Amino acid sequence: MVSMTMLAVTITCVFSCVIGGIESMRGVNQKFKVPAGNTTTAVIDEQRSIAHGNEGRCDVLYDRKCFNLIISRASMPLGEAEVVCKEAKGKLANVYGEEHFNMLRALLRSRTNIGAGGNSAWFGMTVDESTRRVKLSNGEWAPYTRWTKSRPYTPSRPYIGFYVHYDNLNTDYQGYRDLWSSQTQHGVVCESKVPWEQ
Repeated sequence: MVSMTMLAVTITCVFSCVIGGIESMRGVNQKFKVPAGNTTTAVIDEQRSIAHGNEGRCDVLYDRKCFNLIISRASMPLGEAEVVCKEAKGKLANVYGEEHFNMLRALLRSRTNIGAGGNSAWFGMTVDESTRRVKLSNGEWAPYTRWTKSRPYTPSRPYIGFYVHYDNLNTDYQGYRDLWSSQTQHGVVCESKVPWEQ
């Protein structure tokens, strides 16, 4: 008799958790209505949901800043990446030194799909076209720069993406790539204040 009662309570708890999860997802979907038939809007909606799901955690904690990698099912141009970071209450990330670069490179490699050659993400840095040097989003020169082989192009493109090769950590194809804003990356790294100090 006691075991039947415990079984009934367990089933009720599981059922409540499942229904609660569905209601929670419904709430997220209600917040960002997607017009029927608009695939691009549906992808942006998915990215926003992922961004909201990242609130309160840090993939990488560095110098009292929180860095989160948000990967999209469909690659995104720079404008969409900016929206995703804004939804996550952050901005496109900067790289603040060699140690930080290596931490973010490891993060991108860890989120590469099995069988994919590599992974890429937007960052908030830009290329000064006259000097080909990298600037942080605040206009200061970047303290550390590592380009992939043959980059930046001549003339250079103004925006920065970060590419990592899945198989080989020491390859020349790990680092920054200069891009046009219309080009796409697999995701974006967003920078924000650490959640417990906001």
